[in-house]
Amino acid sequence: METMHARRAFWSAHVQAWRDSGLTQVAYCQQHALRSKALAYWIRRDRQGREADTLTLLPLTVQTPPPAPPGDLLLQHPSGWQLSLPASVEPAWL
Repeated sequence: METMHARRAFWSAHVQAWRDSGLTQVAYCQQHALRSKALAYWIRRDRQGREADTLTLLPLTVQTPPPAPPGDLLLQHPSGWQLSLPASVEPAWL
């Protein structure tokens, strides 16, 4: 049984050869004894892989949260909520 890596390499080579050939998918598949639906599937996968590899840079603003009063305990979640507790809070309560 062939590995997924070997299958991916096989079809990747055929997708590139088809692009370079200038033939229709059906004509290319007839010349190479391939199923046209299989080639179409791997062309879609290749296109999706290329789109996934495209990087998009987004502007980012970094803000420093206001400092907690001295001695206070500040719990902060990445989503943005904060909970400030006085240092005198009983550990058992937490």
